[in-house]
Formats: sequence, structure tokens, C-alpha cells
Amino acid sequence: MEIANDEKFIKVVEDLVDPAEISDLLFFQKFKKLLPRALFKKLLVKTSKKTPHIGFIIEPYSLFLFFKIKDVEKAKSMLPARYELVKASIFEGDEPDYYFGFSALNTRGSTFWGVRLESYLIAIDKDTGLLSWIFFDILSNTIIALPSEGIADPNSKNAIFTTSSKGDIYVDIKDDKSDREVVLKGNINSGVMRKPDQELWVTGNTSIGHISEITGYNDDPFAVIFDPAEVAQALDIPPDKFNLKKGTIIPDFADREVCKVACFPFTQHYIADSPGCRTYIRNHDDLIVNYNKMAEMEETKPFSTKTIKKLFIIGLSIFPVISIILFILLLINT
Repeated sequence: MEIANDEKFIKVVEDLVDPAEISDLLFFQKFKKLLPRALFKKLLVKTSKKTPHIGFIIEPYSLFLFFKIKDVEKAKSMLPARYELVKASIFEGDEPDYYFGFSALNTRGSTFWGVRLESYLIAIDKDTGLLSWIFFDILSNTIIALPSEGIADPNSKNAIFTTSSKGDIYVDIKDDKSDREVVLKGNINSGVMRKPDQELWVTGNTSIGHISEITGYNDDPFAVIFDPAEVAQALDIPPDKFNLKKGTIIPDFADREVCKVACFPFTQHYIADSPGCRTYIRNHDDLIVNYNKMAEMEETKPFSTKTIKKLFIIGLSIFPVISIILFILLLINT
């Protein structure tokens, strides 16, 4: 099974990203506290049915750092019942181990645009047998999709992930309300292109879940559709080339010493399901089938805030009427 047309798929992903809609969603996100959480999530699901696909792009030099887990039982306790913590290899041929990892990403998508710092555990989905990436935490200066909230507010005004002409990478991101923070500087010039472990980087991305604290105990994993060639090579960088100045995002069950670093020095293109939708991917060939199908989609609609806009306008029109009624009642009572 082979990729039929990667250029078409890339165009589909790019067409799914509309900066104007992202701006509108960021604007209306500020008013979601005026609505019951259940209603806001229902609006998102309704919108998702009309635009079931979320396109997102990860810009070059996405960075992944991994730390060995020293308290396996505590890490296991973070997972919903359907998952089992497992040993994994970051690159092909490496000795498997239990890992906690985090990534720094510059991203743009159908519903977000900005810097993200994501952290993960690696587990097996006992229901499907698939190796899975499990979200542990997310820091970002743009909106965040979470099962428990639908869309959560940005939580990190201070969020920097950038590179220099000397091959240096800088990460400086801190949570606005806690001490969760990562500050590091590294250099990628001594990195060697190697093949990442394909079960982790391909299959794992077709089964993505969340720890219990984020999702509760009934996590419904989701898949992202992509070209496996975009994870077929990565820079394997010596850990001693990175100076982790602050790493309070690292939980106490993991070592604080970086043991593996991977960097993808090219753009990656993905299509994910919108909230409330689900694409089931069973294996590598199934991923390719869905990839080729999406590459041939004739009409692609970016995630639209039209439904939310309508509700907002209705609310604005109703509010003056309510104010007049309350004013009349006040006059009558006085």
C-alpha cells in the first residue's frame, strides 16, 4: 500500500486552515464563560459535524525530549483503565524503556495557531492493541482542545519556541497560573538523521489518548491521518547538546536528565477528527487508505464559527430586551 499523491494531501491540509476563522474562534472563546460548559461543547460538536476534519501543520524543527520513568507504578496510575504503560524505542534499534516525553512545536491549524508544549506517556490501548501516545499536559499560547472542556483557554502568555542561524533551539514557556515551566537551549548541528521507531511514530499517532486527569476514566482515543514518510527520518541529537535550565513540567515519577532527543527538520501535515467525530485506524495500510481518500476530497471546509456567531448575535439582540423589561419592572415596583 503506497501514498498516491502527497502534494494533493498537503493542499487539502493547507486549505483546511483559515486564519480568519481562527481569529473569530479566539474572539468568541473569550465569551464562552457566559455559556454553560455543556452548551458550548454541544455547539462545538454541532459545528464539527459540518466540518469533521481538522487540518494542522507542524512547522520545521519540532523538538522531542524524552526522560526515563523511575517510578513506573505512579506513572501507570495516571492512565485510564483501557491503557497499559509500556516500554518503547524512540529510534529503530534502540533499547526499549519506559519514557515520559515532551515536545515543543510551532503549529497552525483549523482551530489554533501558536506555540505548544505537549507532554506524553506511551502506552498500549488494551481495547485495540495499538501503541498509543497519551497526552499528559499541554501548555500553549493558543486555544487547546481537551475532552473535558471542548476548547480550553490559552494557558501560557510566555511561549517561545524558535531557532537561530547557528543551529540553536530556544524553548521558553511557562504556565500563567502555576510553576509548570520549560526553559532550554540546545543545538542540532551534531544531530544525525536516523529512522524513528515506526510503531511508535506511525501507529502511535493513529491512537492518541489522554491521562485520567484530563479526560476522566473513559477516554475515547482519536487518530491523525498523515504520510508516514513525514516521520521516517529525524535528527537523533546527543542529549548533552541541550541545557535544560528549568523543567518543572517534568513529573516526579520521571528522571530529570534528558536521555533522548529527536528533531524533525521539515514541515509535517496532519488531518485529525473534529470534536465528537472519530476515524478508526486499524493498521498501517488502513492509514494509507484513509490518507489517499482524503487527498482526493473535492470540497474541504475549514472549521467554521458560523453557529457560534449566530448564538452570539441572538444573545446581543435579546440582552437589550431583557434590560428594558427589568427597567420597566423596576419602575413599577418603585
